[in-house]
Amino acid sequence: LPPAALDTLLATAVFPALKAAVEGWNPRIDPIPIHLWVHPWLPWLADQLEDLYPTVRYKIGVALQEWTPADPSALAVLSPWAKVFKPVHMEALLVRCVLPKLAVALRHMPINPANQVLDAFRHCVAWVDTAPLHQMAAIFEVEFFPRWLQVLFQWLTSSPDYEEVTRWYLNWKSLFPPALAAHDKVKVFFTRALDMMNNVVAGAQMMGSFVQPGAQENLTYLKVAEQRGSSGPAVIRQAARAEASKLLKPKADTHDDTVSFKEALEQLAQDHGLVLLPKPGRQQAGKQLYSFGKVGVYMDNRLVYALDGGVWKPIALDRLVDKAKAAAAAP
Repeated sequence: LPPAALDTLLATAVFPALKAAVEGWNPRIDPIPIHLWVHPWLPWLADQLEDLYPTVRYKIGVALQEWTPADPSALAVLSPWAKVFKPVHMEALLVRCVLPKLAVALRHMPINPANQVLDAFRHCVAWVDTAPLHQMAAIFEVEFFPRWLQVLFQWLTSSPDYEEVTRWYLNWKSLFPPALAAHDKVKVFFTRALDMMNNVVAGAQMMGSFVQPGAQENLTYLKVAEQRGSSGPAVIRQAARAEASKLLKPKADTHDDTVSFKEALEQLAQDHGLVLLPKPGRQQAGKQLYSFGKVGVYMDNRLVYALDGGVWKPIALDRLVDKAKAAAAAP
């Protein structure tokens, strides 16, 4: 058709038919999603269709009054409109009809390390690609993380198995979609959790309580990895799938680690104004000797060894830093 004739046909026949169909559309009973017969006309009627969108949003909102997050139909209806509605209109619809129900579902989800049910969590994160990210992060900031940290604290103060706690932490982190996990409002809570774990383990060591060998070192490893940005969702997912406890057990080969234990030790030295350097041609127990500041060390199976009374023994990283600083201050 000539352009003028096509414009006339669209204005006098197609658009009125679409308008009548939208006005008669009932999202509760119509078996064909509305986007399947509206969106194909966007290349020709994008501006005119804007006049129909308030009706579409109103009818979707009415249909959502009885909706619950366990029902996936709302996401199926709304997600195709995320790039069609103007962001301000899409966000307003979600804030009014969807996000409050996601918040309630998350609020009432028990956080139980012994028997975690994830249905409500999964219903919420399913909306990450459709709802504004800052709104999703705000829901987790208010409804999830304060309770999650409280559970972690209660667990840490009950003489736990630190391998199990760290595995729990990593598994939770792996469940968050990458975009949500990278949001500042979410990242800060995982950092707080890791700091809490480090502080409790360090405090237990100072009080002489039993701590599983390597717990402090491996928590430091995770902290350094997070600071370097290497514990992003892809890395955390890989760690969780490999049973995160492997991060807490001796490993003969660490070449495949995203951040090697040696790199973590280098970063720890830098954080305290020290330097980790190899001692050329010198080994202990078949391992390369290094100087951590002025303290001789070697690494074996993700543990650091230093001389203690003339005997090479594993040393906690906080004690190693104190020892290196004392050696640097000595005349």
